[in-house]
Amino acid sequence: MQIRSLAVGMLSTNCYLVSDEATGDCAVIDPGAYANRILDAVKQNNLTVRVVLLTHGHYDHILASTAIVEATGAPLAIHREDEWLLSAEEARMFGRAERYRPPKPDRYLTDGARIEAGSLCFQVLHTPGHTAGSCVLLCENAMFSGDTLFQESCGRTDLETGSMEDMLRSLKRLSLLEGDYSVFPGHESFTTLQYEREHNLYMREAQRR
Repeated sequence: MQIRSLAVGMLSTNCYLVSDEATGDCAVIDPGAYANRILDAVKQNNLTVRVVLLTHGHYDHILASTAIVEATGAPLAIHREDEWLLSAEEARMFGRAERYRPPKPDRYLTDGARIEAGSLCFQVLHTPGHTAGSCVLLCENAMFSGDTLFQESCGRTDLETGSMEDMLRSLKRLSLLEGDYSVFPGHESFTTLQYEREHNLYMREAQRR
């Protein structure tokens, strides 16, 4: 498995191209902006996009979704509780609706589901807190944590459907996973689950509950 990261949009969202080196099968996670740049990376690396996965519905993670889906024919997946965030009205609230066309989900992420992307397989963990429909995606030893878990921090919980109590429950769930994972968050630096168990004050608070 190979993971390519592209920082996209005004908030430098981490968009991930997760691919099988043997087959070229690829999943695009959180295409937040710069569709042409994402598609160029797909083409240059001879990848075939099998699915577009959204860890949650905030505008900085979704704005290039429609363009990627239309260019590749790949299905789009998001948790049902965040589907409403895909609307143009929501994007307009952040001043990002000028060229935005809302994508239509082809399937919904559900807790415990396994999403196949050709030869790749992602396990879905529903992790509310940042939004009601936030999800973490596991693939082999990699964790794509969206805006749930950051290096030494977690996603903000003061936006609509956010909840600190839910966030702490989700962080505790992640902390209790067996073994270690390389963590690829929605913003900023990569980390590991074991490092966060030991150094993340939010996760340590969650562990005490």
